[in-house]
Amino acid sequence: MSCATGPATAPTGEPAGGLAALARDYWQWQLRERPEEATTLGDHRYDDRLTDLSEPARTRRRDEVRALQARLGRIDRESLRGEDRVSWEVLRIELEQVLGWDDHGLYRWNVDQMYGPQVSFGELAQNFHPRRTEADRQNLRKRYAAFGGYIDQYIANLRSGLQRGTVATRMATERVIAQVAKHVDGACEVFAIADAGVAAEARADVCPAFSRLLEFLRTEYLPRARTEVGISALPRGDEAYRFLIGVHTGTTYSPEQIHEIGLRELASIETEMEAIARKLGHQGTLREFTDKLRADKTQYATDANQLLDGFRAICRRADEALPRAFGRLPKQGYEVKAIEAFRARDAVAAFYYPAPDDRSRLGVFYVNTDRLEARPRYNMAALAFHEAVPGHHLQVTLAQEAERLPNFRRHGGFTAFVEGWALYSERLSDELGLYPDDLARFGMLGYQAWRASRLVVDTGIHHLRWTREQALSFLSAHTALARTEVENEIDRYIIWPGQALAYKIGEIEIRTLRRHAEEALGAAFDLRAFHDELLGSGAVPMPALRAKIEALVARSRKTAPTAAR
Repeated sequence: MSCATGPATAPTGEPAGGLAALARDYWQWQLRERPEEATTLGDHRYDDRLTDLSEPARTRRRDEVRALQARLGRIDRESLRGEDRVSWEVLRIELEQVLGWDDHGLYRWNVDQMYGPQVSFGELAQNFHPRRTEADRQNLRKRYAAFGGYIDQYIANLRSGLQRGTVATRMATERVIAQVAKHVDGACEVFAIADAGVAAEARADVCPAFSRLLEFLRTEYLPRARTEVGISALPRGDEAYRFLIGVHTGTTYSPEQIHEIGLRELASIETEMEAIARKLGHQGTLREFTDKLRADKTQYATDANQLLDGFRAICRRADEALPRAFGRLPKQGYEVKAIEAFRARDAVAAFYYPAPDDRSRLGVFYVNTDRLEARPRYNMAALAFHEAVPGHHLQVTLAQEAERLPNFRRHGGFTAFVEGWALYSERLSDELGLYPDDLARFGMLGYQAWRASRLVVDTGIHHLRWTREQALSFLSAHTALARTEVENEIDRYIIWPGQALAYKIGEIEIRTLRRHAEEALGAAFDLRAFHDELLGSGAVPMPALRAKIEALVARSRKTAPTAAR
């Protein structure tokens, strides 16, 4: 079963009205314009193509988005109720943001060691592109053949940025050069993983494209890459950062406000961490305790399978506890896998990929098994609860399975909700008694401190013009993360301005809403009902979430026994 049904329809020329039709057209437009994403979602109509990165394509897409906005504007928002009204608002925000990403020209300096083409294309070929039939393999050959043009468009966009003074950091450029060089030196073997015909296409088309990219980055781009790491160093950088804050947090907070929120949250969390350290008999400073933990060799797995098995055991324990806090549970399962070697060195500790709509594979909780000395046991539980359950797998899969919602909401969402929920899940797991000991609870608090530190560090880098070393020093001083992980994290914040803010800002909002519901309902508060309402409409904007919880409180007050009010 495809994640979208029927033929792709043009996003222009439709009569006014019809929110459902507009939502379908917008979703079909997304799939057609981002064929790689369509493949990952299980829609295989576009498996023979790649995204068009050219400037003419961008101009066409901008015109099509404006046409979609015009159609939305002809629908009377005030006449809509319930989920239709939410869909109208989500569409409004998303269409504005699509134009905003383009208007700020972020694609012109998109040198990305996390998800650049040197990573994402291998991921697509290895993990998501089907090979069940000869037609599947032929589509992959076509994608390989198209890759050269795709890389040429990518280089053209970076050259356009060079002409405008909009250029990536030297750090990111050096990391990407190392990644591309591995592909070239290894004869692109990561792509030559199917039958001989596909391997031949990889060597004939993919390798020369990577060789061109490598030459461009080394000789033309690296000498002009910027040494100042924050986005404020770019033309209109401050304006772009405020746009990205809005995108990722769903708020109008200023960088200064977020910086102060981070400092306050961090101070509160560190007080909790100090209490655990004292409980465990430590008499020195918090810094000394975390340094001692980092150096404790018993806190690290001795091989990759031991690490993976440990995560699987944690996830099984969490799965068993879910009915205590949730009335609705996902039908689709998930698995724990190691991040592939070709991308592990520059990847974060873990991440989650949802299953496609066709259920052809499970959701995946990916774990980084590279450099085991950077993967302490005391962080494992919080990491699993964030990425799998009750975190991303639970939330994302419940949204996918809410078939009453339009597809663009089932498979989309706002970062503050998605990451705020996952961070909230770490604390929720403590309420459910899922942390096995005080060290694991300390690890959870360390992860909370890490997300609070992100508010400080991200605004420090991109607004206050901190250096990379300043950011590294701050994160090292306020978390129990290993140095390798600290470096990968800081370098991630540098290339993705504002994204790291979503976690703590979103979690604060969810905590605030829960506290409001608890105070308003007293003994009538039902945790399972609260979570089901919170997760029942997908990853909505924060104003829509507040409205949902207010409606839950109003309904619950009407039905609660008098004594419980």
